[in-house]
Amino acid sequence: MGVLLWEKGMAVRADKKRKEKVSRSDPVEGFSVFKRSKSKAVDEAGEHNEDEILQEKKEYYRQLERDALFRKRYNIHVSGSNIPSPLQNFTELKTRYNCKSYLLRNLSDLGFKEPTPIQRQAIPVLLSGRECFACAPTGSGKTFAFVCPILMKLKHASKDGVRAVILCPTRELAAQTARECKKLAKGKKFYIKLMTKQLAKSADFSKLPCDILISTPFRIQFAIRKRKLDLSNLVLDESDKLFELGLVEQVDAVVKACSNPSILRSLFSATLPDTVEELARTIMHDAVRVIIGRKNSASESIKQKLIFVGSEEGKLLALRQSFAESLNPPVLLFVQNKERAKELYNELKYDDIRADVIHADLSQIQREHAIDNFRSGKTWVLIATDVIARGMDFKGVNCVINYDFPDSAAAYIHRIGRSGRAGRSGEAITLYTEADVPFLRNVANVMTVSGCEVPEWILSLPKKKWRKHRPQRESISTKSQDDN
Repeated sequence: MGVLLWEKGMAVRADKKRKEKVSRSDPVEGFSVFKRSKSKAVDEAGEHNEDEILQEKKEYYRQLERDALFRKRYNIHVSGSNIPSPLQNFTELKTRYNCKSYLLRNLSDLGFKEPTPIQRQAIPVLLSGRECFACAPTGSGKTFAFVCPILMKLKHASKDGVRAVILCPTRELAAQTARECKKLAKGKKFYIKLMTKQLAKSADFSKLPCDILISTPFRIQFAIRKRKLDLSNLVLDESDKLFELGLVEQVDAVVKACSNPSILRSLFSATLPDTVEELARTIMHDAVRVIIGRKNSASESIKQKLIFVGSEEGKLLALRQSFAESLNPPVLLFVQNKERAKELYNELKYDDIRADVIHADLSQIQREHAIDNFRSGKTWVLIATDVIARGMDFKGVNCVINYDFPDSAAAYIHRIGRSGRAGRSGEAITLYTEADVPFLRNVANVMTVSGCEVPEWILSLPKKKWRKHRPQRESISTKSQDDN
């Protein structure tokens, strides 16, 4: 009896559960129609979303293809992840990045019509908040490529503290960069300062109102010994020179003094040796690499020529003969050191060619005076050491003459890059003696990459490992050694 009651109870409960299950699975007629239509709508929405995602993916890959073709057209080589599309034109600064009208107006007033290849890619990279190290030929517009993003991110003038630092290897380049920054910032009350001795001694960077500070490593290192820099931007211009022995420790001190964890670092140069690239990666995070043309190459707009002169005495004779046949100023003459610069100037100053000289023994005022006279056309021929071979922009230099053979391939590229700037044509003549022949192949390689013709015998020379080629040279004089 008890068993039957238990079984009957179990049956009743089972029946009740079945009814509840049925009641749950069979809702009211009106609502079942609603539920089915809702489910259908969800399915259709899901399909619609999938179509959108598929379409977005297709467009994304199409854009990648368009970017790749565009970069190929302008010889832009990039590496890194999620690289922004290059600029098609300067109008995109407004449409893509909401560039302020003052900057676009200044670009137009300064004669900027189309972005150069380095500007097309480096500007979007920096505006997207990515770090960047870039290598582009001399005279290709690198300065604007890093100044433009800094200016675009400045909404108002600084009230206290330094916001961006641009490091340059020489005072001359720092002064030139400061001038270019001020031209581009015209119409805005941004504080753009060139680091001077007085500023380095007196400046308190926590209180100094400064939007962009341009300096050499030595001067800023002196100023930050007891102070930190809360920067949003740090630019290393001519970075390969900044990472050379003698400067690398100063640069390292500046990098360490930057306390802002979200700082944006960028490196720009015409030459980027592998050692510098490795160092760059140690201080940068998720950086985009931008190379224009062939890495460590000269501009194709420069006609390059090698002339054998036999001896040191033959150099001066060849130079005077060249000037007598066709002097097409302005001309830059590069020599190995300041002593030779003085000697060559003493030989040429009475030759009626309006020559001047610039070297490290001159005061800052004397150096600026020499550069200003050359820029204004008062000086036709400027004799220089490598101190001004870095980044200096002399408008319309027609010819660069390497009186002394350059001490490295990088020095050669930077020297001849003072000509043929901003798309203009130029000429570079390199004089060489018997002592320089073993190092010809290194320069010849740069020439062939740039599309210049080189004699076959030079290209067949063994490639010499070239650290620094600075031979002991005889003094510059037309007098023979027997006359002394």
